[in-house]
Amino acid sequence: MSKDFKIINKKLEAFVLAYDEIVSYDTNIKFENFNNISTDSRHINQNDLFIALNGENFKGHEFVPDVIKKGASFFVTEKETGQPKQILVKSTLNFIQDLATYILKDIKELKIFGITGTNGKTTTKEILTNILKEHFNVLATKGNLNNQIGLPLTIFNLKNTDQILVLEMGTNSKGEIEKLAKIARPQFGAITNIGKGHTEGLVDKENIFLEKSNIVKYFNSDSVFAFNMDDEFINMFFSKFKYKKISYGIKNKADIRAENIQEGYSKFNLIYRNNKYPVSLKAPGINNIYNALCSASLAIQSGLDMELIVKGVESFEGINNRFKIIELPNENIIINDTYNANPDSTIRAIEMTNKIFPEKKRVAILGSMLELGETSSLEHTKIGEYLNNNEFTEFYCYGNNSLDYKKNLSSNIKFVEITDHSEIKKYIDLNSIKNTVILVKGSRGMKMERIFTSLGL
Repeated sequence: MSKDFKIINKKLEAFVLAYDEIVSYDTNIKFENFNNISTDSRHINQNDLFIALNGENFKGHEFVPDVIKKGASFFVTEKETGQPKQILVKSTLNFIQDLATYILKDIKELKIFGITGTNGKTTTKEILTNILKEHFNVLATKGNLNNQIGLPLTIFNLKNTDQILVLEMGTNSKGEIEKLAKIARPQFGAITNIGKGHTEGLVDKENIFLEKSNIVKYFNSDSVFAFNMDDEFINMFFSKFKYKKISYGIKNKADIRAENIQEGYSKFNLIYRNNKYPVSLKAPGINNIYNALCSASLAIQSGLDMELIVKGVESFEGINNRFKIIELPNENIIINDTYNANPDSTIRAIEMTNKIFPEKKRVAILGSMLELGETSSLEHTKIGEYLNNNEFTEFYCYGNNSLDYKKNLSSNIKFVEITDHSEIKKYIDLNSIKNTVILVKGSRGMKMERIFTSLGL
């Protein structure tokens, strides 16, 4: 085995031998002899380890014959299959979570960062990773693998040469952040903001904050938390916090601030310890200024100097489907913000579209915002009001909440409900419009990226 190896390959056998939820295992298994770990039988390759999870609509052990045919090295299940190379456990979910905890145990020099929040956690994670890679070997959450399965799978990729682990932590129900914090035990953490996301499971912003604040549940005296001083819930938490802290903000006094923000939200001065550092963003927006400030405040904890931190921020090019500004012929712009949506992120996208492109005709194509529970109708109605205030002239809706969007919409705004993504081409021809900006956004389940295909992009 090379000097650069995955820690799990060295630790798995010791874990299995000591783990009290092991029912049985094939003694012929060579525990170091596997490449990657997957919980998805469709993505198993030769010599991979398959962990058969169970869900409401599937049983992972039913796919064992498939992974054997694909050449899986061995597999973990909750049910006896009669196949060789099996590790039988009481719970495969507990197995992957406890194994992830075991991998991180006793790795003293690894710096672990945890990031949560309603909006901006993925972008903040990516900016922070971009910064830290200027000097360190970094493993970070891929995409949004930020839940009780995705976080352990990220940890399974940790190599002996990695110096920093950056983990995104997501939740849509009570208790999830605490579970993730218990697995990873980050020494450095941040809550980007508290907004109206996943209210179906967490009811309101106060409960969302209480859930997110559990990221510090396993902090110690050396841990550091980065505070967004412009978020009312996080600000109130500041005075009660007993560990080390660093603050950032734009409106309120903070250790790291953004000043002289220019129109278009692509340039600002980062202020730290009375020094001014000009910053130019490739991914503009007030949200990304906050994400950059949060990332910078966390990166400082790694010992990087500010010049390298600014370099890392400036080299970040944005994330696909997250307020990506696409220039088209005839001075037209289309904004791809289809990755996800909740009330706060949608309001911010509307406001940013108006502020960045005040001279253009403004068009919105919005899908429903999901997982809002009892507040769903009201929150969709409020979005219509924001379109009024930001002078949009056309509004195309897709999803079950179209009529909620329309309730308080000005009669001056052209309103069209579409029942299929492909219908948008009946109303918008990119070759015949000029000087127009089109915002496309919706919850992940609405698959609003299909709008671009329908428009010929």
